[in-house]
Amino acid sequence: MAENESSGGGGFLLGLLMGAVGGFVAGMVFAPKSGEETRAFILDQSREWRDKADELTSAARERMATAANEGRYAASQLRDAGGFKDLDLDDQDL
Repeated sequence: MAENESSGGGGFLLGLLMGAVGGFVAGMVFAPKSGEETRAFILDQSREWRDKADELTSAARERMATAANEGRYAASQLRDAGGFKDLDLDDQDL
């Protein structure tokens, strides 16, 4: 039961993203601007969103690299302490 409750974050974020995109599209359709102004606005927004996506991707990669390094360190500490006596691990496995 607890597993179902904790997995709702992804659905919320997807819904939030879909709502934002839908609102953006509706705003563009009903905006009282010329086609040239609307295209320029869309181009600017797409660049901003791309930059934000790049920032978020970089941050996620850094967090994943940090977590992987911490996991490797913890596993090596456990191995050195004799916690993996039954397993044949070398540094490449970690």
